[in-house]
Amino acid sequence: MTTFYPGCCGLPIDRRSFLVGAGAAMAAALPVAWWGWRGDRQHEPAPTRFSGKTTEVKRPRYAMPGPFPGRVIEVRDPTAVRPDHSIDADVVRRMVQRGMCELTGADDAVEAWRRFFEKDDIVGIKVNPVGRKRRKDPKEVGSISSPELLLEIVAGLKSAGVPPRNIIVFERYANEFREAGYEKVMRSRPMDGVRWHASASAYDHFQVDIEGYDKRGRRYDFDRHVVGYDPDVFVEMGFAQPDHDPKDDRRFRSHLSLIVTKMVNKIITIPVLKDHRSAGVTLALKNMSHGFNNNVARSHISTIYRLDHRTSNPNQCNTFIPLAAGQEPIRQKATLHIMDGLIGVYEGGPGSWNRTWSTWHRQSLFFATDPVALDHVGWDIIDAKRAEMGWPGVAQMGLIHLPKALSARLTPLAAKQLAEALALLPPGTRQTGIPDTEQFDRRQPEHVILAETIGLGVFNAAAIEHRQIRVTHT
Repeated sequence: MTTFYPGCCGLPIDRRSFLVGAGAAMAAALPVAWWGWRGDRQHEPAPTRFSGKTTEVKRPRYAMPGPFPGRVIEVRDPTAVRPDHSIDADVVRRMVQRGMCELTGADDAVEAWRRFFEKDDIVGIKVNPVGRKRRKDPKEVGSISSPELLLEIVAGLKSAGVPPRNIIVFERYANEFREAGYEKVMRSRPMDGVRWHASASAYDHFQVDIEGYDKRGRRYDFDRHVVGYDPDVFVEMGFAQPDHDPKDDRRFRSHLSLIVTKMVNKIITIPVLKDHRSAGVTLALKNMSHGFNNNVARSHISTIYRLDHRTSNPNQCNTFIPLAAGQEPIRQKATLHIMDGLIGVYEGGPGSWNRTWSTWHRQSLFFATDPVALDHVGWDIIDAKRAEMGWPGVAQMGLIHLPKALSARLTPLAAKQLAEALALLPPGTRQTGIPDTEQFDRRQPEHVILAETIGLGVFNAAAIEHRQIRVTHT
């Protein structure tokens, strides 16, 4: 029987040819390094492609890329995350101390924190709750800015002399902050005096209300933690949600949170090591572009109808992220990025609602002042893990990459029955081979590359120093 498969130029092919051709195309598309990654053993530091040697910039113009452009410190400890996915706070404390010293060259952690922060600073700490566990699935593994890391960062600021009242933990949406468990953390003794705020009450498709209470289709009660967005600070881009009001000029603007523009003078971000189905990866840059601004849903638009009666699902993350993250207040204030790679996400990000949501214990924390270098290193690590697990790299994913989205393992399976072969695909994969979570034409990690062109950091692998420190236990 002849079967038509979408994405194959409309030509009929038989089932065995489909498996062979798709698998071969996939294998050819993968970089040579893919085969080397397959042999990595759990917890061993992988070879790094980054060969740079960095030097400190004594008086940097901006906080990004700051005093250490191109430098990324990774501290790995195989005991940080326990087999039950809980995190050892004492191990995290030692990892943070080591990472801060390695980043700055300081002799001790207190000195390292004082390199960045003083007693009169008002410091915002941006957490990321998007990968939180859902209550309906107790076996699910979440991936957020871990409370253990947050507590250690607050302790580090205090050691530098920053009083608790000058520390503000913040997130984009108040409801997500609470659902991830951060409000409970804020009530713990180590957080006495520390405040928390959010830019908006909850997610809304339109996201244009300056006060942070979009009411289209729902109502939100007043929340004293919600501060809204700055009416005078925004970035303008020439695209909008198709269903935005054409008479509303706000549809072209993304306003920066008042937390960033008015309430703090320095920021620490805690991004998470995750892939993302539209941006490719969601690391430091996206944590700022989408976490600090409103009207971000316009950066990925879906279901635009084409002449051939199919739909196109474009997204503008590649240009939206550098523009939104590159605003002057962010350049001046985003002082330190500590990426949580204790539990990483290699497929199905950004949220656990995706059927292909897949995590692993990377057991790492990353330290940088340069978000571009940090994101390049994170992107490389995610792609390596994807290859190990039989997935293409993030740049090879998306609806227009349909044949390439099949796992390379299908080539030797061509002699098997179709049902048997497709059963071995990664979970959440349709019969066509495209993962169920692929909504957009393609994933767009080139925002990391473009961020270098506007001075946010270093992308060139030959200029990035990825220093890996492995903590061994005997």
